[in-house]
Amino acid sequence: MVEFEKILCPVDFFPASMHAFDYAVKLARNYDARIHALHVVAPVIPAAYGAPLNVGELTADLEKESKRVLARLKAKGEKAGVPIDTEVRIGDIDVEIHRAIDKRNASLVVMGSHGRRGFERWVMGSVTERMLRRCPVPLIVIGHGSERRSIPPKINRILVTTDFSDGTGDALSYAFSIAQECQARMTLLHVVEELSAEIGSELTQPLVASVRKKLEALIPEDVRDWCEVKTRVEVGDPHTVISEIVETQKPGLLVMNIHGKGMIERALLGRTAERVLRSVVDICPVFLIPPARAQKKRKASA
Repeated sequence: MVEFEKILCPVDFFPASMHAFDYAVKLARNYDARIHALHVVAPVIPAAYGAPLNVGELTADLEKESKRVLARLKAKGEKAGVPIDTEVRIGDIDVEIHRAIDKRNASLVVMGSHGRRGFERWVMGSVTERMLRRCPVPLIVIGHGSERRSIPPKINRILVTTDFSDGTGDALSYAFSIAQECQARMTLLHVVEELSAEIGSELTQPLVASVRKKLEALIPEDVRDWCEVKTRVEVGDPHTVISEIVETQKPGLLVMNIHGKGMIERALLGRTAERVLRSVVDICPVFLIPPARAQKKRKASA
């Protein structure tokens, strides 16, 4: 069964990260976990404002206001029965988030991302997209859309995408565990890319049949005893197909594995995940899972 003892929740105080904090609180309550809420104040560059200013005073004011807002979040979480630590750091956002993951030994990161458009997308949105390539622990991304989000143990439908790259088994382990806890239905999806489909219809059908067989092999027999699992193979652009299925099915959770075996595979997988994330994060939470070896490597170096 999935267990999350320590949840890191970076917040920038935009709506999406506030929704992410609320999601983290409910998740922590379900898993009896502790939350570390982090806000990073980026260094102020005087030249960007075109006028003299006291950088020290401005930074101090931002830090003071951030602590005030975090204190409200702490009270809100503790009212729900969840222990919460808060911290304000001054520095590079990406660096400080990774530092907090190691320092706090986080088992999960929950953060917000705006999705398709808006100023917020350029702030926490771009940070989130960089995180999905390098995050050494599971990452749940929350959009700014409807607040009616399903949270374990009340998720009814889970969509899992796989390209059979390194980490697929780890992502499935998380997905099956959550599905068992929620008694949720699951769809296991693979998209045969259009380039492969150009080999001709006479060869496409055997290819799709072969892929479906590989998907079926990923499902342990005992899982079918307590979970309704369907396999689905589509042909087309992965980003487009996944986004359309999410918009149609509106699952309670989209699960994807991240980090491929090599640099090129990792870049391609990361790019697809980024595009999917932008398209669907306002529809449902996206759960991104790195391979277990990445998590073990982090623990070994800690």
